[in-house]
Amino acid sequence: MTAEGFKYKEFAEDLSGQAKAVVPNDLQPQDREYVYNTVKNFCFIAGEALANDKDHSYTVDQASIITQFIGEWSFHKSLDIIRGNVPVQFRDGIMQKIAFTIFEIAKQATFKGLPQDQMIGLVEHHVKKAYNEALEELAKRGALTEQQAQQAASQSNIDEMAKADNEALDNASDLKILKLAAFALIAKKLPNDKMTVLLNKFAQSDANVILQYMQLDDLETKIDPSLLKQCLQDFQTVIPADESNGFAKALRKFGRNVKSVPQDYLLTAVERERPLVSALVKNPENYEKLGISEPLLKIICDHLERKINDYKTKSI
Repeated sequence: MTAEGFKYKEFAEDLSGQAKAVVPNDLQPQDREYVYNTVKNFCFIAGEALANDKDHSYTVDQASIITQFIGEWSFHKSLDIIRGNVPVQFRDGIMQKIAFTIFEIAKQATFKGLPQDQMIGLVEHHVKKAYNEALEELAKRGALTEQQAQQAASQSNIDEMAKADNEALDNASDLKILKLAAFALIAKKLPNDKMTVLLNKFAQSDANVILQYMQLDDLETKIDPSLLKQCLQDFQTVIPADESNGFAKALRKFGRNVKSVPQDYLLTAVERERPLVSALVKNPENYEKLGISEPLLKIICDHLERKINDYKTKSI
């Protein structure tokens, strides 16, 4: 496996779960299923190809970015095809052309070391080009009328979502935005099925904002800790418990991991962290006296375990 550690099957399931959470409710059930199955199938195929590429090696981050491009655009363009009333028998052909284009363009951009913001613009340009070319080809064959092709070409779910998200952010209070960000931290830790159930309880514009926040790896560092703690405590009563892996069991595992690396390394690694993080490193068993809510404690433990894993990897 060239992208060692890239769990492409789980990643495809995750992206499909996110799609399922925000597919518009006005679609017919079979169309909704088509959208998230398309996301899952194309992400799985792309992830498998990257993981088994014998000619090139990818890091997990590179493989994830390429696959995520395919997932995001498969979501948007499948909705455009549906809303553009493209007949069912032509959908897969269009989507295959788009997915293949993204796969090749994103790989080339990765090889050239392009920064992600440039990759985003480049992929978007080629997605739109591939989409319009596929519609034009169908029109030339007589499979679509010119009017049908133009109607499908005029659809842009990504622009509609961006517009809706901006309006939601403009109209939302600071407290609401903070709560959505806090919920994003929680949602990142939930299994896909539970995440989907909870996101479906939000208005679609709010669910979209939450999914955007979920993409930020360092989200917890951008929010005032005291406000974050309060929001997480507010949500704590509605978060379903994970019976298969209880909190106490997870914390015991965390404590063993802390003891598996030199204490001076951990203290150095967290010297710029908040005091309660250092206190947790010094004495994990004393967590109850720190007054940290369970969701926040899970986030901190995950953060520290990444540092522990970094140390172990470098020590091999």
